[in-house]
Amino acid sequence: MNDLPTAVLCTPIDLERRAVLDLLPGREFTDHEIGGTVYRETEFEGPQGVWRLVLAMAGRGNERAAASVEHALATWRPQILVLCGIAGGLRDARVGDVVAATHVYGYESGQDTDDGLLPRPESFRTSFPLHQRAQLIAEDTSWSEGLDGAPRVFHRPIASGSKVITGNASASAALINRHSSDAQAVDTESYGAMAAAHRRPAVDAFVVRGISDLLGDKTKEADKLRQPVAARNAAAFSLALIARSKPKQAEIRKIGGGRSNTYIGAVGNGATANIAAMGPKAKGQITINNGK
Repeated sequence: MNDLPTAVLCTPIDLERRAVLDLLPGREFTDHEIGGTVYRETEFEGPQGVWRLVLAMAGRGNERAAASVEHALATWRPQILVLCGIAGGLRDARVGDVVAATHVYGYESGQDTDDGLLPRPESFRTSFPLHQRAQLIAEDTSWSEGLDGAPRVFHRPIASGSKVITGNASASAALINRHSSDAQAVDTESYGAMAAAHRRPAVDAFVVRGISDLLGDKTKEADKLRQPVAARNAAAFSLALIARSKPKQAEIRKIGGGRSNTYIGAVGNGATANIAAMGPKAKGQITINNGK
């Protein structure tokens, strides 16, 4: 691991991960297995600076996504986390469009009574700074160089639940249309990811989805053609979003004088502790006592 500011790019399924890797050709990755979870790390340079880019696999479904994002945030303490992948399109969406989510609805929440379901949709907003940056990126189509045309970018909500919806007349589609009618896409991971990120306000979390189907036209044969295109479009926008974000270096706090009782140390085989001092006549010292 290095000391660069960190951005985590999280993809639920292998097809989405491959789309990201295809846009990072020839790059060297370091693999880390931490707590049973495998991450891939590389340096990623953009106009604003250099990031430590960590690729994480979220798995299918909101529950797995929440657990994976929580683990990634605790492990890497990133400045940015982006969930990237494919989704079903709603409203006037077309296959290949990109949705840069303003917020995510948990459309299945509610109370199930003898008289039927009483919906109580919950929602989480994505990072406002990243949302603003996404709007600027969408205005400049340079992010889509190398893609098959310049995809449309929607800045709208995403609806997220546990079901894969394959019909526009289905009960889930009707529920979304009735209670989350401004959603531009539907998926099965964004709500869990944003719920986990919401507990850590220090991270800017965002969701980018490429439209791979329009619910009613979803078939296995169509998925083989459309999903790679949608995943690539979402990956290209996500990488542009990270590249054009400014990495924040760790703050250095000034000490006005006097003595400090701060303890700096390291424990374990091969452990290393560093100390430094800045300014005129500054001195840095560390003493290691091996006595029992």
